[in-house]
Amino acid sequence: MLKQLTGSLSSRLAFTSFIFLLLFLGLTGYVLDRAFKASIENAVYERLRNHIYALLSAVEDEGEQLAMPTVLPNPEFMRINSGLYAAISTQDNQLLWRSPSAEGLKLIPQTRLSTGRFSFSTSSETEKKMDLYSLHYGIIWENEKNRAQSYTFAIWQDKQPIIAELHGFRTTLRLWLGGIGLLLLGIQASILHWGLAPLRGLANDLKKMEEGKQDHLTGAYPAELQHITTNLNLLLSNERRQRQRYRNTLADLAHSLKTPLAVMRCLTEKLPASSASTIDEQLERMDQIVTYQLQRASTPHTRFTTQAVPVKPILEKLLRNLSKVYHAKSVHYEILADTQGDFYGDERDLMEMLGNILDNAFKASRKVIKATVEQPANKSLLIRIEDDGPGIAREAQDNILQRGVRADSTSSGQGIGLAVTRDIALSYKGELQIKTSPMGGACFILRFAN
Repeated sequence: MLKQLTGSLSSRLAFTSFIFLLLFLGLTGYVLDRAFKASIENAVYERLRNHIYALLSAVEDEGEQLAMPTVLPNPEFMRINSGLYAAISTQDNQLLWRSPSAEGLKLIPQTRLSTGRFSFSTSSETEKKMDLYSLHYGIIWENEKNRAQSYTFAIWQDKQPIIAELHGFRTTLRLWLGGIGLLLLGIQASILHWGLAPLRGLANDLKKMEEGKQDHLTGAYPAELQHITTNLNLLLSNERRQRQRYRNTLADLAHSLKTPLAVMRCLTEKLPASSASTIDEQLERMDQIVTYQLQRASTPHTRFTTQAVPVKPILEKLLRNLSKVYHAKSVHYEILADTQGDFYGDERDLMEMLGNILDNAFKASRKVIKATVEQPANKSLLIRIEDDGPGIAREAQDNILQRGVRADSTSSGQGIGLAVTRDIALSYKGELQIKTSPMGGACFILRFAN
């Protein structure tokens, strides 16, 4: 899944931006949540401290010990289960006073609290199962007889309203961060679309070059791509010049062969009829090849035809001619075909491909060559040519398709026949594969998706 998401540059940038945005919004939400919670608890602390100061101001001295008035300054201390509770204890942990609101609750102030020190914490009331904020304050009170006594003032506040407020804030925070996240994702998508527009323009220019609509990159690219496009144009220009040199060389070579072939055709007239017929047929084939190569050299782009070319008759003709060339080997050949098979392209290209493969098969075979033609209903074409020779090692099956590479260095040849065959097949969006035949030799497979 991750590999699919990161398969393109835009997907990588979008995925990385999404992860970064998710982490950023998550961290922002966590920080805001902690800050809001700390702010609430600080407000609670300040409020409870003010309540303690209010209780201290209401204290009455009754001689031996202090006392609280019947009516307290904050009415919530007077209402049972109001959520705000107060109590006073002595230094020997004796409960001196408790607000009416804390009736029925087991709330006892801390003891041995340092004088003038506040202690803020959370606690719980087990009987009522209440979570509370608590603030304790230690004092020393001198009565009228100048006797000092230590007391602890305690205030408790129910946490439930604070928890509800915190939950409300978190819900609002999620909604806002979610909305901001969607907005930022939209902005990021727009930025990515705009930022990657030059790359899409480059891809479109390359596609037009592939289709032959233009011969170089013409778009106005940003500075980051300008160096690349300049080098690509230079590379393409050099490649065209080199291809033109190859085309000129091929044309010169093919043109130079025209005269020797004409002379040889004249000389065949003086030979016996049986030999002259075979030589004349091969000369005709050579003349067709020269004409074909001259046409290819003079045509800048390959033009495909939609005309169906029967495969089986061409196979029969090539096998018959090659069996005469290699008559000393007495090779037996057979064609297995439920249909004649149709190749949608130039007949000369088909003859070039099959001729190269069959020539290799005759050289390598011992006694048998088998050709199979298959064409399902979807018009895809498969041609399989097998022999009973020594075969081609697996590690050499890919290398042999490279120009100048031959599986058998002892035989004649330049090692370009199969490379030419593969190039022609690729030009028709087909493929050439080499496998091992059940007969022990090589199996050449031509496959075209018509």
